[in-house]
Amino acid sequence: MDPRRYPSIVAAITALTAQACGQLAPTPEAVSNGSGAAGTAGQNAAGTSSAGGSAGNVPIGDAGGRPDCASDLLLDGQPVTLIGEQRVFYSWTTDEQVTELRAGTELFSRSERAGQGRGLLFTELATFAQAASTPERKLADRLVNETFAKARFAWTNPWATLLGLSGETYGNQLLKIELVPEAWIARFDRYGIGVFDQNNARVPIDMALANPQRIGAIFYQSSGEPSSAHCGTFLQGAVGFREFALGNAAMVERWSLATTEIGDRMKSDIAELRAFEQQLDCVGDTSNWVNDLSCSWDNGYYANSARDRYDFSLALPSELYRPSATNLEALIAALEASLPTGEPLDVILVQ
Repeated sequence: MDPRRYPSIVAAITALTAQACGQLAPTPEAVSNGSGAAGTAGQNAAGTSSAGGSAGNVPIGDAGGRPDCASDLLLDGQPVTLIGEQRVFYSWTTDEQVTELRAGTELFSRSERAGQGRGLLFTELATFAQAASTPERKLADRLVNETFAKARFAWTNPWATLLGLSGETYGNQLLKIELVPEAWIARFDRYGIGVFDQNNARVPIDMALANPQRIGAIFYQSSGEPSSAHCGTFLQGAVGFREFALGNAAMVERWSLATTEIGDRMKSDIAELRAFEQQLDCVGDTSNWVNDLSCSWDNGYYANSARDRYDFSLALPSELYRPSATNLEALIAALEASLPTGEPLDVILVQ
């Protein structure tokens, strides 16, 4: 994402007083944690893996959380976790592009936004591909110039970037895009490029280079170096962020717009975010939240609480998403304002 590219859709929301933390019935939950760099099998958006299972009750938030704030599965399934197994993505788009899609334009029809370039992912991927001296760099060249010559950005939940950054967003109409089961997902970050199959197992780079048409998405994480004073600071002029690029129509099973299914998903997210708002007293200290979030993405996913799941569901370390009543009300209002309208459109590309 180039965070300077999109018009604002969310007006300022009147500040609300955070509600007291509610007691929720505890539900068993699994916690798994690890670390690694790009190219590690089962890697998540922060370089680790995590999956659901069973564990005991844990407090909401970190060391500052209150002991009577019990955890449940609130926001479970929202975080970006295992790179490779994701099949469903959500992409915000503009009214103009929706009109084009309804008229029959292909899902991936633009190589860049007029006058704005292709975005930091493709700029950095092209730089990485220069000289094409290794299999990894050769694969990057194939992806940036061929397989993903046209693309759109997407996330694994509808609200990861909805409030945008610095008054700019991706759009106000939501597409749901589903990959075929056999699609691979590439991961590109400062460590380089790796490819994972639908079981989150690493695909040998030579195999990926021989079959780039199997790659259905590229996950990209931009952030400062973990060793820097502010590991969530700007990198090459762009704030740290996370996104998926989709562009290989051969790996898209179906895509849809304005369906009941999309509306139901957004309403479910609204309900979960409202429940999370009621637990704000339990999230602990957020005074350094923006930098802490980017650092957490680098250090690894740990499903200790609803706060963790909220943090790892996001794609922008922006003040607009700092856990507060005002920000959550703004996010909920934006979701409500963006509920689907118009005739449903459901396009099946692979039978």
